[in-house]
Amino acid sequence: MSKLLIGTAAAALMIAPAAAGPIALTVGGYHNTMFYVSQDSDQNPNASDMNIDQDAEIIFKGKGKLNNGLEVGLQVQMEAAQASDQIDEHYIYVKGGFGKVTIGSENSAARMLEAGHDKYLGYSQIEDNLLGGLKIGYTQAVHTKLSGDAPKLTYVSPSFSGLQVGYSLTPSINDDIENGDDLGIEDENEVTSYGVRYKGKVGPAKVAISVGGEEVGDDEDSSTRLQVSMNGIKFSYNALNRDTGTETDYVNTAVSYKVNKMLTVGLDMQTDETAAGATTYEHTRIGGSYKLGSGVKLTFSNM
Repeated sequence: MSKLLIGTAAAALMIAPAAAGPIALTVGGYHNTMFYVSQDSDQNPNASDMNIDQDAEIIFKGKGKLNNGLEVGLQVQMEAAQASDQIDEHYIYVKGGFGKVTIGSENSAARMLEAGHDKYLGYSQIEDNLLGGLKIGYTQAVHTKLSGDAPKLTYVSPSFSGLQVGYSLTPSINDDIENGDDLGIEDENEVTSYGVRYKGKVGPAKVAISVGGEEVGDDEDSSTRLQVSMNGIKFSYNALNRDTGTETDYVNTAVSYKVNKMLTVGLDMQTDETAAGATTYEHTRIGGSYKLGSGVKLTFSNM
């Protein structure tokens, strides 16, 4: 199976009329479009031979400084390529020497403090929102199923020599109907989440490592992530354990090489395995991306 994707990033527009006070508004976003041709899939033999899939958002950001030096801001993300869930994440925050406090529909601390994912394809290899139309059994190995974008309170500490910690409290998972339905949760269980991340240098290499987790009732996620980059070579290891009645381990490993300023190539492998040892999904993907210009990339891969 091959695919073609062009992603664009809108330029930011600063709007700061006198009536807005200390807040400056920026408007940006992205638009990714994929045309793909597929062969027979073991997970879904009835999948379409070819399709077009899109992932796009218009993002409004507000940010300003108060007289006491605190930074305040907001963000609203509007889906631009689907009819349901039209408004995605939307939240406000305050930031200072104490760290950052966020209130609203935003990712949890576990997700916010992940070490990072490779983007040799032009987008994260484990956050592939463009495989929805393919339905080949692919599962994102990220913290998305428990608290999701349900309204929450999150604290993330400042960086102490590269180390950051964070904690989130989601009062009610049922405020995010989609994620509640995914788990089959009927009562209003609260979700707690934590994240710890270190980013720094070890000799000539840049290193990022993180651990995180979420818990709601008897269901929980826990993750370990590592990313090392040096001389244009990047290695990423992403492991997520999810126990929502059936325990499953999702492991994705990626290696990429930045050939030059325009071209990046790489490969990643993912395996989903249950606690009983049954492999439910696996793939090996080879591909890359080519920078056509500022904010525009062409991507290619076997899936």
